[in-house]
Parts: sequence; structure tokens; C-alpha cells
Amino acid sequence: MKRRLIVSACAALAAALSAMPSHAAQTTLVVDDNGAQCPGAGFTSIQAAVNAAIPGSTIRVCPGTYNEVVTVNKANLQLVGPRTPADCTQPGAPNPATDAIVQADNAAGGVVNLVENGIRFQRFTVQNNTLGPGVFTGASFSGHGVQQNLVQNNVLGVYFNSDGATDSTVTRNCIRQNNQAGAASGNGIYSDLGLSDADIVQNAFFDNDSSALVLTGGAPGAVDAVDIDTNTSQQDGSLLAVFNSTDTRVRGNTVRNGTGSAIFVGNDNTALQILSNNITGSGRGVRTSIDFGGGPSSNVRITSNVISGSTSTDGISVGPNSLTGSFISSNLAFNNPRDGIRVDAGGNAGNQITGNVLRNNAEHDCHDDTVGAGTAGTANTWRSNAGLTENRPGLCRGTPS
Repeated sequence: MKRRLIVSACAALAAALSAMPSHAAQTTLVVDDNGAQCPGAGFTSIQAAVNAAIPGSTIRVCPGTYNEVVTVNKANLQLVGPRTPADCTQPGAPNPATDAIVQADNAAGGVVNLVENGIRFQRFTVQNNTLGPGVFTGASFSGHGVQQNLVQNNVLGVYFNSDGATDSTVTRNCIRQNNQAGAASGNGIYSDLGLSDADIVQNAFFDNDSSALVLTGGAPGAVDAVDIDTNTSQQDGSLLAVFNSTDTRVRGNTVRNGTGSAIFVGNDNTALQILSNNITGSGRGVRTSIDFGGGPSSNVRITSNVISGSTSTDGISVGPNSLTGSFISSNLAFNNPRDGIRVDAGGNAGNQITGNVLRNNAEHDCHDDTVGAGTAGTANTWRSNAGLTENRPGLCRGTPS
């Protein structure tokens, strides 16, 4: 009898479940603007699919042109387009027969807006916002994943913000020619609302007039635990301008033919690491400065970078009152039009400049204008640097190899 009751109960439960709406049927939604590539698609608009989706769904978008602002406000959605990577330095019009092209003007935000946690957005072309960014990520959320997209011809490319609760990423995108007039124009990736626990990795940046990346905020620590690794920057204003950061790393990036400082270290950075970057043909290589206000950066490591052929001044330059208690070590700087390493007068004290190889720099390989109890009457320690020319005897020792 007990067994019969159990079987009856199970049958009743199964009947009840079968009468309920099926969320499983909604876990993958398909979008096609005109039904040409995906005749069975349930939606012609990306936003309509987002509105119909439940959290955790996948939205597959077929090739076409989508003239709409997309606001993704449901957690853990995945939006996947068909785009395949191409050479980022060869701009051309995207093909709606093979690419999912999302474009619109939106003064209030991006063409695509990620305003919930855990959203993945990948393999799209996002373009032509003359009023703002291509992609916007909300600062009150995290777990964003912006991957393998082409972001071009907007005021700025990706407006990247995160609260840091979980890791957010911008990876393997082509971000180019985001130079429309407007606020923060000319930047590939821009952040000023707070960015924490984020990775910016393996992206290609091309011809963004201001900078590939600008990371800043209203107070020290606004940028925290961000890794900027193995990106390429060609013909951008800079690879990076960073302000108010803590525990941030810039490693293994390649910069070619930038117009300004390849890596610009602004005010109030702490425990910033600039490691193993290869910089050729920029205005300057690495520059620390407080020209925009704020205090000096400290505990910065500028190590194992190769910097050559700067077009304006120095390989590594420390502007007045901008760097204390930091390390400049094991760098190679050559064929720059002024100095290999230059430290300007002012409060640049307690820095250790060691083991660098400096050669064929037009004015000095080693240059330090500070005054103190350090090497050669400077306020810093210079040790084991190979170079031939110096503004004070004792800064460079030995023959550059």
C-alpha cells in the first residue's frame, strides 16, 4: 500500500511539473534581424531577446545589422555573436552577412550596456556611437566578460567599471579609432567610476587618438588590482594613463609608434608594477608626472622593459615631485633623443635605480637633477647601471652591452 501511494504521489508531481512553464526551453534564444541566416530565429531584435530571457540564458545572435541600444539587465546572460578575429590594424567596413553589427547613438550610455552581474558579451561589432561609448559596464556590478569583439568609431570604446566582487575581463578584442568628439574622446578603454579586480588582456588597440587605456578615479585606490597584460597598441596616443591605482600590474605589452608617453603614470599610484613591456617609437617610453594634480606615486616597480627610438625625449622619465620610494631596474633604454633614464629635480627621493643598460641616448644615458645624500649627491641610489654618458659622475658605471 505504501509503495502504491508513493507511485501515485510521483505521478501527480510529474503531472503538475508538466503543466508548469518550461524555463529550459528558454535557455537558448536565437536572434536574426531578417531571418536570412537563421530562418528559425525567435527574435529580430537583441533587446527583445534580452527582455524575454531568464537569468543564465544564452542569446545567440546571427549575422546582420542591429540598429538598437541594447541594455542587458539580467544576471549571467551570455550574448554570443558570429564574429571571427581579423587584423585590427586594417580597418574596413564590417560585413552584415558574416558579422553581428550593433550600432546606435546613445547619449545616456553605450550602444551595449551591461548592468547586471556575470554577463558575457562576445564576438560582436559595436560601432558608430557619436554620443558616447560602444560598450558600457556598470560600476555597481562585476563578473563582466567583454571578449573577441570589434569596437570602433565611437566617442570611446569600452567604458569599463566594476565593483570588484568577482573578476571582470576585457580580453581579445580589437578596439580601434574611437575618436568621435565628446567626453573622454579618443580612448579605447576608459574608467573613472571605479574599477577593481579586473583583467585587460590580449587586446589589440589601434589609432585611438588619446590613449588605448585611461584608468582613473576620484581618490587613491579607485583603480585596484587591475592586470593589464600582453596587449598590443599601435598608433594610439598612449598605451596607458593610470591615476589613483593600487596593486595594479602592466606586463608584457607591446607598444609601437604612439604619439605621447607609452605608459603615463599620473598621481597617487601605489604598488604599481610596470614589467617587461616592449616600447618602440613613442613620444616617450615610461613617464611619471603630477601635471594633473595630486601627490607622488610610491612603491612603483619599473622593471625589465625595453624602450627604444622615442621621438620626443626620454626612455624613462620622472617628472618633478612624482616618484618616491620606487624601483627602476633591469631596463634597456637606447636610441632615445634625450636621456635613457632621467629624474627631474624636486621631491623625487628614495628611489633605487639599479642594473639598467642604457646606450646611444642623445644627451645622457643616466641623468638625475635631484639633490640629497644619495649617489653622486642626488636624492636616489644609482647602482650597477651600464651607460657611457651622465650629468653627474657616478650614475653610470661600466660599458653598455
